[in-house]
Amino acid sequence: MSGGRGYEGGRTRMGTVVLLNVYDLSPANEYLYSIGMGLHHSGVEILGKEYSFASGGGVFDSTPKEAPGAKFRESIELGSFEGGSAELSSAISDLRDEFGPDRYNLIKRNCNHFANALVWRLLKRTIPGHVNRLANIGQCCSCLLPKKLLEESPVGPNGGGGGGSGGGFQVYGRDKKNDSISTQAFSGSGVALGSQDTGSRVPLLGSWRGGKKKEETLTDRREKARMAALARFEAQNAGSDRE
Repeated sequence: MSGGRGYEGGRTRMGTVVLLNVYDLSPANEYLYSIGMGLHHSGVEILGKEYSFASGGGVFDSTPKEAPGAKFRESIELGSFEGGSAELSSAISDLRDEFGPDRYNLIKRNCNHFANALVWRLLKRTIPGHVNRLANIGQCCSCLLPKKLLEESPVGPNGGGGGGSGGGFQVYGRDKKNDSISTQAFSGSGVALGSQDTGSRVPLLGSWRGGKKKEETLTDRREKARMAALARFEAQNAGSDRE
């Protein structure tokens, strides 16, 4: 593993060095990385180019270690590819249908899935698990995420996100005018804890007003019972006086 430019994904006597360039998509990675997770973008660097995948662009190549909207974290040397440029082009062409421009999915088919598929074609090995672990975990709750969020990539060709309007979560380098996109999926007025506003509250055990009404009804019944007992007592006393 190397944090520098390493072999530049170039040719050596042992073959062509294959690097996995990993980027951070969120400042939260400063905490998540230490526990083996994070919001990551990745690209496979080989023969001086970096190959990745995005919505709207499909498979594309770019300058290594440069991904607009992402912060470079590390280069991981994965091994040496014994083939040449022709074999590399063939491997990438074979993946273009599976990773087409309209087939991106943040959870099920993202840039890290492409990197893993390409590395398997070249080296018969997988990329490190931490790079895409958060997406793998997210598959169990993908049905809860907005479709727009799932189908737009945060990094894409031509210096921007694959979907053109933002991926729905915070990434490095995003314009402030688009920051509101990250909260649209979870919008709503809500009620602060301890507030007195109950107009939009969804009760768990019946409404507050309903409970108050029941309390008043119980008080009324007690008062009626007291008045009835007092009346009976007075009636009994009146009968005794007549005798």
